[in-house]
Amino acid sequence: LHLIKRPGSKIWHVQGTLFGERVRESTQTESREEAEILKAKLVEEIKKIHLYGERPKVDFNTCAAKYIREASIKSLDRDECHIRQLSPYIGTLDMTDIYRGEDPDTVQPTALERYVRDRIASRVSRATINYALKTFNKIGRLATEEWRRKGGKPFIESFTRAYLIKEKEESGLVADHGLKPTKEPRPLFPDEQIVLFNELPEHLKPVFEFGINTGCRDQELCNLKWDWLKKIDDTLWYFELPKGSTKNNQNRPVVLNSIAKSIVKSLVGNNAEYVFSYKGRKLGRLNKSAYRKARERAGKVIPDILKTNVHSLRHSFGERLTESDIPWDWKQALLGHNPKEVTWRYSHYYKGMANMLKLLKFVEMLVKYSSLDEMQKMGRVP
Repeated sequence: LHLIKRPGSKIWHVQGTLFGERVRESTQTESREEAEILKAKLVEEIKKIHLYGERPKVDFNTCAAKYIREASIKSLDRDECHIRQLSPYIGTLDMTDIYRGEDPDTVQPTALERYVRDRIASRVSRATINYALKTFNKIGRLATEEWRRKGGKPFIESFTRAYLIKEKEESGLVADHGLKPTKEPRPLFPDEQIVLFNELPEHLKPVFEFGINTGCRDQELCNLKWDWLKKIDDTLWYFELPKGSTKNNQNRPVVLNSIAKSIVKSLVGNNAEYVFSYKGRKLGRLNKSAYRKARERAGKVIPDILKTNVHSLRHSFGERLTESDIPWDWKQALLGHNPKEVTWRYSHYYKGMANMLKLLKFVEMLVKYSSLDEMQKMGRVP
């Protein structure tokens, strides 16, 4: 192996072949002396692998960087956020040395366990901590089962799955260590809907009204495109959400009732690509300061509104389908669920005009929840 400087670079690079393995690595230094030390260290590591059969050490940061480079999933931004939070604790540790619990030699919490305890002390929810642990587990699984080194060997030989915080542990951690309690799913009641929606800024009113009438998730709403809109005369309008745009990565139609359809008609021309926008740009996410301030103002009128969140739009849609006696399997289809116990394919319900019109009939039954007169007749609002 020898040291070279590439054209236009001041950094020394190690280049050559050792034990039949081609080596091309940067030393990340301009100092020849430091580069020589790093080259010698690299040679020693390669010798250990080829002469003594020692496995190469791979730290979490290396695996995480590979994951970020190669992953193509919707949640990558969220995964990156958790990786940044994990890195100060376990970033430089070999993947085989990372696990939860206590170190048997020192009887002290391991680096990953310290991360969990610090997050609990920061009043982060169980779901948020578990998401970070699932991200670690996902990277470890890919590194052992799918990623390969030269010769087809696994990227890492093994790793220890991080166990998650169980639901039954939550109450004790909340009481004794300050874990943020998990919020129970809660719908918006009709009177709360009226008060909250009146407090929303003008650019959010259409998207929230559309969301509560279709059951779309936050990112499905923010990423909704005009190209996905399908029309059958003026009778049936629906958005065909493609794979990659839904949580379960399945195509599904979002059938529009008369309220949702009128909202879509009112937004034509605002943005050439996205249905919902603000000042010419697509919405990033709904749970931002504009919504939170509106919820805070509405909470002064009805305090229980503070217990709701953006996902309450979807819970409200599902709750109203149940109240309207929509059959369970059709409700699942309208929500875009794909539970294991449901063996039929969604496409069964989407074949032909008759089934699409049946979906339309069901979502049209929810229009009454947005009518003040209807809600007063039902005794749902004063």
